Amino acid sequence: MEPEITEQYLKIIYKLTEDGGVAKTTDIASAMGIAPASVTEMLHKLAEQRYIKHTAYRGATLTGKGRHIATKIARKHRLLERFLSDMVGVRGRSGHEQACRMEHALTDEAEHNLCKILDRPEECPHGKRIPKCDLRISCERCRGTDVSLCDVAEGDSAVVSHLACDDRNELNEMLAMGFVPGSEVTVEKRVPMGGPIIVNLKGTKVAIARERGKILHMSKTY
Repeated sequence: MEPEITEQYLKIIYKLTEDGGVAKTTDIASAMGIAPASVTEMLHKLAEQRYIKHTAYRGATLTGKGRHIATKIARKHRLLERFLSDMVGVRGRSGHEQACRMEHALTDEAEHNLCKILDRPEECPHGKRIPKCDLRISCERCRGTDVSLCDVAEGDSAVVSHLACDDRNELNEMLAMGFVPGSEVTVEKRVPMGGPIIVNLKGTKVAIARERGKILHMSKTY
């Protein structure tokens, strides 16, 4: 049984049972666009592998083993939908379908970094809750590891975590300058009297206005 198919089934069962109850065979079939008979066969296989509990004529619920996988894949899917909507401008059905294709290839490390880049969103574009990550750190503590470029001392280096900007044009300008998440920045000089911050970015000196420095959130090690 292919991992992607297993993940897709578990994610749909997770979605259908998020608010309690069971996932009915007909609802799973409708969500996947396949025949109920094919779903029934797959549910038997998932039950044999202890991913779900399945009762004939009633439906399926996730076991602890199945919920662990389903929660991770649902989190990746909803973060990707958020990214496609907020950063790329791909929304609706197209965003959903592309997130479905991407979620299986997204590593755990990439998922954690994507969450930080998006400033740790709580909901997907459709209003569904994004499950918490499995790091042993709260969102509040994780957020506390970020500071703006304005708070980085002269001589110190930090890595761009995310850009807190609602203006798409300004965001694109900053990205075009090279301030992409994951880039290391060293503060060389903080010009007095509210002047710009001179930084070294990939071997190039760049002057950043203080207001733009507030947009750039830098990640410290935790």
